[in-house]
Amino acid sequence: MTERAAIETLIKDTYAARCRGDLEGLMSHIHPDGSYRLIGAEQTTELCMETCGRDAMRKQMADLIGAFVFTEVEPLSLVVDGERAAYHWRSKVTFTPNGRSEVVEILDLVTTADGKIKTVEEFTDTTSILRLTAA
Repeated sequence: MTERAAIETLIKDTYAARCRGDLEGLMSHIHPDGSYRLIGAEQTTELCMETCGRDAMRKQMADLIGAFVFTEVEPLSLVVDGERAAYHWRSKVTFTPNGRSEVVEILDLVTTADGKIKTVEEFTDTTSILRLTAA
């Protein structure tokens, strides 16, 4: 398998685990020095902060899996350039505490290292997130 194909498979497997709510499957693809950041103004939502390290990411991903359910997932594009990738996808997102749903598009910039996902910088419409999570 080429490096490019391996990275494509890694990303597809990681996102499939996340979308089915499989925390252990998701974390098996995360680098020990992994980090995740939803890009947006931290004062807008507490979700817009960087989480570093596998233990911190495990807690954050567990919280996110418990709060947000992804269905009707539609991959739009996946571009791989060396150890970096851009994954553009669309999904119906449901915020479980209040049951609100909305279709959102997401663009993730991913860096890989040692066959694992090292960084994810996620871009989405944070206004949609605020609508979903509003009391």
